Amino acid sequence: MPAIAIIGRQNVGKSSLFNVLLGHRKSIIYNQPGVTRDLITEKVPWGEGTWTLTDFPGFESEKKIKDDALTLAAIRAAEKQLEKFNLLLFVVKRGGLTTYEQDLASRLRRAKKPVWLVVNFIDDPQLEAEASEFYRLGFPELFFVSALNHRNIGELRERIQAQFKSGSKKVDLPRTEDGDHNDTADDVLKPDLKLAILGKPNAGKSTLFNTLTGKERALISPVAGTTRDSINEFFHFEGKLIEVVDTAGLRRQRNVVEDVESISVKRAREALEACEVVFLVMDYKENLDKQNKTLFALIAEAGKPLIALINKYDQFREDKELKAEVAVEVEKSQKAFWKFPWFFVSAETGENCVKAITKAFELRRQVVEKIGTPKLNAILKELAKSHVLANQNIKLKYITQGNPLNRFILFTNKPVTMPVRRHLNNELRKRLGMTEVPILLQVRTEERKKK
Repeated sequence: MPAIAIIGRQNVGKSSLFNVLLGHRKSIIYNQPGVTRDLITEKVPWGEGTWTLTDFPGFESEKKIKDDALTLAAIRAAEKQLEKFNLLLFVVKRGGLTTYEQDLASRLRRAKKPVWLVVNFIDDPQLEAEASEFYRLGFPELFFVSALNHRNIGELRERIQAQFKSGSKKVDLPRTEDGDHNDTADDVLKPDLKLAILGKPNAGKSTLFNTLTGKERALISPVAGTTRDSINEFFHFEGKLIEVVDTAGLRRQRNVVEDVESISVKRAREALEACEVVFLVMDYKENLDKQNKTLFALIAEAGKPLIALINKYDQFREDKELKAEVAVEVEKSQKAFWKFPWFFVSAETGENCVKAITKAFELRRQVVEKIGTPKLNAILKELAKSHVLANQNIKLKYITQGNPLNRFILFTNKPVTMPVRRHLNNELRKRLGMTEVPILLQVRTEERKKK
């Protein structure tokens, strides 16, 4: 699969170009330099072919950003990835070349791969004359576009298709770390498991993401809130393909004061909705504090299977007292929600990560089974014998399985209280063998059904 990188200085419209070529908003756009920190990659099906398109963090002179260690680290990490791409789209903007862009152009011309110059913010053909200085950079392909107004975007897309036409019908996995292609092509669009990594800022989510994928895609820093975009990657585990998404850390709403971060939180919630199993990463020092319990509730509301990962196990492996305290706190949360599995892990070393992934596949199997009507009717008869229902004169009429498959709709003769609903939920989970995953139970009355 041809891999295309969108590169350039900060705030020249790279993310806008990425989104318009992609056809939907993936990278965060904000009028502030350095918003994109990680490599954001998406598969783009154009015509008969499929490409990977990657939005890079904005490059800048190290002297100019010497006091911004986080941005500097992002740029250095990104530059190491350039050699893996088949085409570089070098984005500049109308208004004049900077000295840094001229130096960057010189370096790119020495690269043994195609580099196309894309001049952004050319909203009108008359503005092309003002941007004639960009021809001096000597790149064979130059495009005048407006990512905001979609001007000449179709022409750029068609030119990319023509560039890779000879190999466009072959769909491969993204390149591996050593630059080779993986040939199990059809699996690209059909992962066997979709994982989302959630947690508070700086809990170790990006470290876990990099450890699982074997790539340094996610930027790691002791600064909370380093990850802004949700980034995804594929990796293989025991012959199966897994798609994993690293999300921005979710912090208390009153602490989300930066517009960029509020967009990041929204993306994290979207990743939660799209995944099949959630890894909730928690720093052992913070354990199950109020904020982490809020995350539990968020996951429960979405009805997603959850595996709690108590991170940095390499730092407290021998502390029996601390491990016992953690176990007590986890047990309390299990009683409040459901008996979700959990592990002590080290995102840094990968300790116990294999166990967590194996368990993730088990949880997925619990929520993808279509349950036949006879089995549901038999379970309904068992539930109807409950003394809790008899004491309140509650009669169960019938039950159906919804979508997603861990959602069930139960019809009764009268509304039920929350304790009764919780009782029905627990009993249903037990009889269905779904003891480690959430069940979304909706209880409706016959009167509501008739309306």
